[in-house]
Amino acid sequence: MATIDSSQAPWRKSTFDPQMSFRGYRGGRGRGRPSSYVPRKDPAAETLPPDRDLYEGLHSTPLKSLQAGVADPADEDIRIEGLEYIGSYSWTACETPTVIVPGAPRQWLNRAAPYNVQPDIGLFFVDQNGYRMSRAPLVPLVASVNKRTETNPDFDFDWASVDFVTDRNALRKLMRWVRNEEGMRDFRMDLELAGEKTVLVNRWEARTREMYNGRTYGYNFERSSTEPAPGCQKGSGHHRIVTYDLNGLTMVVRFEVDACLPPTRSRKSIDAAVDDVSDLLAAVNLTSNTSSTSQSHYSLNIVPGGYEAKSPTIMELTTRFEGRVNDFDWADKYMQLFFSQTPHHVLAVHNRGRFSALQRRKLSDPEFQELEKRMQPDLKALRKALALIQSLVIEHGQRGRLTLVCKGGVLSVYERTSQKSCLPDHMMALFD
Repeated sequence: MATIDSSQAPWRKSTFDPQMSFRGYRGGRGRGRPSSYVPRKDPAAETLPPDRDLYEGLHSTPLKSLQAGVADPADEDIRIEGLEYIGSYSWTACETPTVIVPGAPRQWLNRAAPYNVQPDIGLFFVDQNGYRMSRAPLVPLVASVNKRTETNPDFDFDWASVDFVTDRNALRKLMRWVRNEEGMRDFRMDLELAGEKTVLVNRWEARTREMYNGRTYGYNFERSSTEPAPGCQKGSGHHRIVTYDLNGLTMVVRFEVDACLPPTRSRKSIDAAVDDVSDLLAAVNLTSNTSSTSQSHYSLNIVPGGYEAKSPTIMELTTRFEGRVNDFDWADKYMQLFFSQTPHHVLAVHNRGRFSALQRRKLSDPEFQELEKRMQPDLKALRKALALIQSLVIEHGQRGRLTLVCKGGVLSVYERTSQKSCLPDHMMALFD
């Protein structure tokens, strides 16, 4: 496998057939690259709890089952318009849930291949938001956006105008259900109405951490190919929040960022940022003087630090064994990039951890644009499904607690037994 010369047009394709990629889209999926490492003092003593029950906290009988609609060819093509960055944060390993706002992604080093990477061994996060804020995973999303409104006089955000607040992960799962993808994993998402129309979509995972035994290289490739941003050396997973219009639906979407192209900053400002954040984090477990939300399980400390990464610099990193490059699922990967409008993708090709090629692409490349055209029927069906989900949540009102469960490809609507809200009262009031 030849190495792509980074001095050439840097975001060009290697071997990529959109038609073949599209046909192969319905294949099964693995767990993929771990999102971030779980710090722990004694690796030998760490054990994972049993998987959660898919139906925990739900009434036994579903309200109804949903059918994926068939798109009308005459329907308007699905487009994302008005993309805007509205907030971000980086998790820390503090015992009390603590985020750095705005935080920053790890910065791409642009290393020349080939180079060697150690296998992923140990405990990694599947969903760090769910692990650290299990009963209120949307709190850091809302809190980081609100913090930006407090510190930036030129920024304001109208929560009441939003139709969906969700993770990118939920959109990808619904897309696989729409396509009736073979081998699709069961999934669940908990819904709640905020204000008159906003659907809050809470990610639900059977396990929020996963033990890796050395058969993958994705996490360590990221660590070997990037460096922490100034002020975020103690960060553990960077999350970015954007808003956009999806054919009339105002979306707020959160997603984890693998890396970004580094900005040009002065050495003096970098050193100051590192010192300030380190001092604040050292004090988090000793004092409550940092900005925070309250109400028991909603509690979250906010430490200022990092910088707002520009949208054109955001990157997604993927690793692939060289013997399986040609059957890579480009259609599914494109949907991941599409729902977050991530402009840069790197496919890192390796043989047992020796990375020999970095295939770089842009979201705007013709191959991806061809995939988008071919996937318009599925995107249209997804748009219809979102409208149906929103109407159901509105119908059940602010006291309703609906959950979507996909089991064996069948998507059913359940009611939860608890009336607990996913956001504290002062955050829910933002949507009125």
